[in-house]
Amino acid sequence: MTPSEPPELDGLLDDVAAHHDLTVLAARDIGSRAWNLASESSDYDVGFLFRQEPMEYVTLGGTVSTVRDERGEVEVRGWNVTRFAELLASSNPTVLEFLHSPLRYRDHDALTRLEAAVADQFRPIGVYHHYRSMAARQYHKYLQRRLLVHGDPEYEIVDETAEEWVVRPLDGGEEDDDAATERLPKADDRYEAGTTDMTVKRNLYVIRGVLYAEYVRDTHAFPTLDFPAFVEAERDRLGDDYEAVRSLVERKRAGEGDAVVGDVFGDERTRLSKQVDPEVHGVRGIATERVDAFVRETFET
Repeated sequence: MTPSEPPELDGLLDDVAAHHDLTVLAARDIGSRAWNLASESSDYDVGFLFRQEPMEYVTLGGTVSTVRDERGEVEVRGWNVTRFAELLASSNPTVLEFLHSPLRYRDHDALTRLEAAVADQFRPIGVYHHYRSMAARQYHKYLQRRLLVHGDPEYEIVDETAEEWVVRPLDGGEEDDDAATERLPKADDRYEAGTTDMTVKRNLYVIRGVLYAEYVRDTHAFPTLDFPAFVEAERDRLGDDYEAVRSLVERKRAGEGDAVVGDVFGDERTRLSKQVDPEVHGVRGIATERVDAFVRETFET
């Protein structure tokens, strides 16, 4: 993809740099534009790396780990190179997405060399659980029907009749698969069905998480962030889901992200196992020595 730099980005990054007395090293898209799911009205989500003056790192309270700011349609999130290094060494998926982003607004030679050396050395088990839990959270928050008790989510709605809710208790916000269903009267004022947001956009957040988790689990490779390209490349793996996912992608890019489409994948398809074999998937890892070398390089240029 050819980057179309947001018009406010240079001024915003310059203001952030001046306010915090830091140097911006690199900036890449980390939102829907990097995923190739943006429409004409989509905002810009930009991640950036920065360093501070060397003496700040030997002063208590001298460094800033992260910075956030926004202007107009641009929101920026910055990591100090030392914080970025810590997160990368632990295979943090958010910084891995930054590292793999195809939209680069500003770049740095040390980051380019780091990417070539470690981008595919992440620990698969952690990245799998990130995408699995992200999909589950998005599903439970926006797509799954829940019954509220005095305004708090207490049950998953499994079914309903004209007079009753058929529900299953939630355990810490997650459904308890082993719990028996219960029937609760709709006439009881304590109970209220929670609202859902079954839009194209929310479904894609869930589906992206599910498909990326499965891909990392099965291949130990990092998925391309260009989601339409990923869907086409994984067409055989998607099987019967392909047409539904492709349709959602097309509608999101056409500006129909807020269109209500129901629960496309459903509960069973979204529910991935929390148990994966660490002997199989807890392999590799990004070498601390290489990440340390990257931090040093950012101060040498």
